[in-house]
Amino acid sequence: MTSLFICLYLGLFLSDAAAFSQSSLPRARHIHIKSRPLIPLSPPDVPRLVGRKFTPLEANPSPETDNRGDFPPRPDPSILLSAKDDTTQQLGFIGISAFILGGTAIVIELLTGLENLLPDGWFALWRDFTWPLGLGLVFVSAGVAHFGVKQAFINIVPPRGTWGGLFNVPTPGAEALGLTYEEYHCYWTGIAEFAGGLLLILSGYGLVDIPVEIPAALLGLLVVAVTPANIYMFTHDVEMGEGVPPIPVSLPVL
Repeated sequence: MTSLFICLYLGLFLSDAAAFSQSSLPRARHIHIKSRPLIPLSPPDVPRLVGRKFTPLEANPSPETDNRGDFPPRPDPSILLSAKDDTTQQLGFIGISAFILGGTAIVIELLTGLENLLPDGWFALWRDFTWPLGLGLVFVSAGVAHFGVKQAFINIVPPRGTWGGLFNVPTPGAEALGLTYEEYHCYWTGIAEFAGGLLLILSGYGLVDIPVEIPAALLGLLVVAVTPANIYMFTHDVEMGEGVPPIPVSLPVL
């Protein structure tokens, strides 16, 4: 079940539950100044307006919000990892990846310790009857989001040559399909997440004759494949799109 542990931790690491959905998060406020014709008030309207507090919706946006509503200002680009030389970027990417793997190992040890503390069968009961459905729905939802709000995921696909030339993932068949580099990776990962999540649910509850460890391990590998998109958001201050909180929020890589 170790592969299922890895699937659990890294699946939760994805900011996109494996992804953020634009429809599930508050949208940034955009302020527009519009000219409106004056409407004369009749005498009965005046008493209702006396003492009422108004919010200046058409006030000029402050520099601190920069038309982002409650979102804080972005960090200075010069302190991000993307502004460093190629060697520093490569070492930074490797270091972040090692940190994530180390965190995964810690979570596995914690879960193993929890299993040893609980009475026999309790941990297995919780794992076998809740994890396949919960994790499966996360991946199925993320897969659907890759098509429903595809631009958000296209925006975070690391371009070729990112991190000092370290990132260079091929796109076999993209030209024949008429897809861009970003569209290609958005679509295949969306399909894989949807199919993998569905297979995890079906195998976890015995609806298909496949050991649950197989889809769990495949989803673990898939998470490893898509995690560079989340690292790209961190190291390059990339945003998914309008209304989605930027990642990181004032957390530059020094």
